[in-house]
Amino acid sequence: MNDEMTSMERLMAVCHAEIPDRVPFILCSREFGLKHAGILYARCYEDPDLYVHSQIQLRKEFNLDSVWDIWCTPAVDEALGGRMIINEDDPPYIDSDPFLKKVSDIARLKPVNPQKDGRLPYLLDVVGRLKKAAGSDVPLLGWISQPFRTACMLRGQTYLYRDLLQNPKFAKELLDICYEALLTYGKALIDAGADVVATSNPVANMDCISRKHYQEFSHPYTKKLFGELKKYGAKAVLYHTCGCWDDRFDLVCDENVDIVHVDKANILELKEKYGHKVVTMGNVKTVATLLQGTPEQVREETLDCLQQGAPGGRFIISADCAVARDTSTENMRAMAEAVKQYGDYQRWTVA
Repeated sequence: MNDEMTSMERLMAVCHAEIPDRVPFILCSREFGLKHAGILYARCYEDPDLYVHSQIQLRKEFNLDSVWDIWCTPAVDEALGGRMIINEDDPPYIDSDPFLKKVSDIARLKPVNPQKDGRLPYLLDVVGRLKKAAGSDVPLLGWISQPFRTACMLRGQTYLYRDLLQNPKFAKELLDICYEALLTYGKALIDAGADVVATSNPVANMDCISRKHYQEFSHPYTKKLFGELKKYGAKAVLYHTCGCWDDRFDLVCDENVDIVHVDKANILELKEKYGHKVVTMGNVKTVATLLQGTPEQVREETLDCLQQGAPGGRFIISADCAVARDTSTENMRAMAEAVKQYGDYQRWTVA
């Protein structure tokens, strides 16, 4: 199967409920891409060209339809006061010792300047270099936290969950501050070259907070944030749902989101309920199949996902989360070859 459209045309087609030449193939490939290029994780925070090289190489070798910035780096959280810990060859994270130990500590939070504060200027430089290297025909996905997630990183999850019950006024004051910081960075991200704003919120699934609390403390802030970023110029918004979201997919689909990248979800059921509103993206299992399975198992599961998702369009083939660092090249190649051979929509159209 020969490509007839550019990756940008292909992605925009599925977002606009059109049928492109084939199913778009997008992977969250930060860790795997670095190891595949022989680069230690920590080095990508020292030399932007190393990370750019890893993404360009990965896209070309596996015929991917996008490149990603240094996905899920909690740099806004750091700029607001959190302590980000960078490991030699694992993703960074915010120290569990919270920055906001007391309610009064909220006075320590200052407005964020993406051009000056912390690692934000570095991340924007990576985006600019990556966009130049990839070109206008390739979507660049730039990650941004959500207000609820950033609030958890600054306050600590346990403390913020308690605040939802005992001090909701403070929680909303903190969420307002996080919203403003993330909106400022999101606009800078778009200015730097990000085409699609990607996000995730693993601290707000069904195992973490109730639907009621999600609806009050996460949903309105996220909806407003992505509405503003789309007005500013984002071509689309991609929301990765970590964990189980069965009781709140309707809220996610109402948050100015274009693509829902699913983890623990049934593609057929999701498309039936929400396919008229969002594109479904997923969901070959990253651990059980891509990391631990055989090339044949990867191929079979890729075909199964295509069979479920491709009919009618509005589908992107992907793994269910970020591809693990130690995934074998053989398994990645098996998925890429299956998409190349069987990724045309016509094959899966029911007569």
